[in-house]
Amino acid sequence: MTLLNVNQLHFAYGDRTIFDQVSFDLEPGQIMTILGPNGVGKSTLLSCLTNQLKEANGQININDRPLDSWTPKDLAQHMALVPQDYRSGAHLTVIDYLTTARAPYLGLGQVPNGKDEQLAIDVLEDLGIKQLLHRRLPTLSGGQMQLVAIARALVQEPELLILDEPMAALDLGRQRQVLKIVQQLAKRGVAIILTTHIPNQALLLNDQVGLLFPGGGFLAGHCQEIISSDRLEKLYHCPVKVVYVPELGRSICEMC
Repeated sequence: MTLLNVNQLHFAYGDRTIFDQVSFDLEPGQIMTILGPNGVGKSTLLSCLTNQLKEANGQININDRPLDSWTPKDLAQHMALVPQDYRSGAHLTVIDYLTTARAPYLGLGQVPNGKDEQLAIDVLEDLGIKQLLHRRLPTLSGGQMQLVAIARALVQEPELLILDEPMAALDLGRQRQVLKIVQQLAKRGVAIILTTHIPNQALLLNDQVGLLFPGGGFLAGHCQEIISSDRLEKLYHCPVKVVYVPELGRSICEMC
């Protein structure tokens, strides 16, 4: 069953093409890593996939329904986005902030209840940041805020989780933690799209990948078939070597 279908998506600012002929399918439990250099248009692509930018040409379907046919509330019950370098100026505590993610499931005049709060606590515990429960958002570090933003998306209980550069503000330990969480969510049937400019993250996840090239070209498929030295050199304009490491049981990317 296809959860997300993207067909011949094209977007341009004036006469400058950002991406062209972007096509891929995503099923429940699959991970799609959008890989490309800084500034190539990865965040713009996510804005189109989440209906924040409506000027793209092409077709996007979720559960066989056109994206533009969903109401914002209905869409929020199926899809959650964690934007890049998320910041909130609100002086909410973490627990209060997380329970705002239950809004798509609440009727007029309803407020989050104890069940919603317990869901938020469980998510924080899964992420290993339950100690932040009563902290106020402005007191969090950039890395802590990024993890809390991911937690809020999970409290939304989406079928499709979209993460824009989710590990950019995290140290190596937290990056590994997020990658493990992504893999665990996929095993539970959540479809995930994440962007990164680091090929080794896509190789470690070992699932679907989309290469977004400067000038708008796009190539999608399984990472073992798509990621190669030649393609990464074209993508990043620098010498790159993809080598298989038997001890790891997978390939890694090295700069030459």
